[in-house]
Amino acid sequence: MRVFRPYKDYFFELAFKIPWIFIGAMMAAVSLEVILIPHGLIDGGITGVSMMLSNIGGYPLSTLLFILNIPFLILGLKFLGKRFAFSATFGIVALTISTELLERKTPFLVGNTILILIIGGILLGMGIGIVIRNGGVLDGTDVLALLISSKTRLSVGEAIFVINIFIFLFALLLFGWKGALISIITYFIAVTVVDMVRS
Repeated sequence: MRVFRPYKDYFFELAFKIPWIFIGAMMAAVSLEVILIPHGLIDGGITGVSMMLSNIGGYPLSTLLFILNIPFLILGLKFLGKRFAFSATFGIVALTISTELLERKTPFLVGNTILILIIGGILLGMGIGIVIRNGGVLDGTDVLALLISSKTRLSVGEAIFVINIFIFLFALLLFGWKGALISIITYFIAVTVVDMVRS
């Protein structure tokens, strides 16, 4: 019976963590679909790439989120283990479903750029932080950030920001300097909140 005890403990732990992962995913989806996207702002990571591809090609964001994150889930499985891969998959699926449910919802905070920047960044950071704190991720680049953080002095939030520099440079070409700059500031707020929530 002792052989099964670790699995029993693991499933008990999952029963506690999964609701929090879903809550974090929903918070991030609200930030994306209701605040950031309607105002021409983007997230970082695979989510940001998905948002840009959705903007260019008109593809559903939820579909792109799922497909583009698959290679990173495989990476997580290889280097971070089966338990992490399961939680990561649940987090990304939860974000996919949440964005699908919230697509085409009426935006709010229209015209108040500073309020959009602050609330969007805080909500996104809280969502990501809650998910990471409970063993999951919402984006494939979070997997890379966790690996980088484990090998360097960078925090997870700092690693996420470094990875996303190139994505925001592309956003500069797509959305212009104003949209890209606001997106960078919003994301800087988000990654700061990520480190606060997960610590």
